[in-house]
Amino acid sequence: MPTYLTLFIINFVMLINLTLIAGIIPLIERKYLSLIQRRVGPNFVGYKGRLQFIADALKLFVKGVIIPYNTNSIVFVYIPAVVLSLCYLFWVNTLWTKNLIFFELEHNLLYLNLLSLVLEFFIILTGFVNKNKYSFFSSIRSIIILFSVELILALFTLLIIIYLGSFNFSFLFVLKEEWALIFNFSFLINLLFILLYLETCRAPFDLNEAESELITGFHVEYSSFLFGLYYLAEYFHLFFFNIIFIILLF
Repeated sequence: MPTYLTLFIINFVMLINLTLIAGIIPLIERKYLSLIQRRVGPNFVGYKGRLQFIADALKLFVKGVIIPYNTNSIVFVYIPAVVLSLCYLFWVNTLWTKNLIFFELEHNLLYLNLLSLVLEFFIILTGFVNKNKYSFFSSIRSIIILFSVELILALFTLLIIIYLGSFNFSFLFVLKEEWALIFNFSFLINLLFILLYLETCRAPFDLNEAESELITGFHVEYSSFLFGLYYLAEYFHLFFFNIIFIILLF
């Protein structure tokens, strides 16, 4: 069994890798969307635009921070950091292998559902501290969508828990060494896939932060590195639900 120091180092290295991946994946996504939509994607910085993510990161972290008038500047600045920290907390409880987890709880899935609800509370708080009525309306719309999705995801998770009789990731891992649940729940895979798209706000289900229609929604007043923190948190959220999909069904 690895020691706590070893587990901490492994988790730290994995989280650093995830942070780097979160900067590179948007470039791949933009290239992919440009091919689908028959338009020009990133193609200037580097060979065929392959260094565009470095230029985007420099632009985000060098620009000045604009704080709206008549808002609580301390809360305004700290909320993006708290949101990113919550997304890191998702990963601290992640099962890397059968015996490799840094912060294992007996009820992993319950912990994740509660953390997801706390994240939604900070989304609506983001819209409130912006002092922008359109941003606040967008945060309410986001919460309505996310709560609806969370309810169905919780029922799906409960179905798997009742079937297996455990909330624990390690227990699920041991049970599925011989048989993946993808075969038992194949009739629900399409539904779960659409729900994960809704939960992570990916196109075409990005109604709560569609750029051209809703001016990025609840975090419209954020700029510079504060917006970059939300950007990283969104991709951490996306990667995490991918790994949950794998842990539960494969």
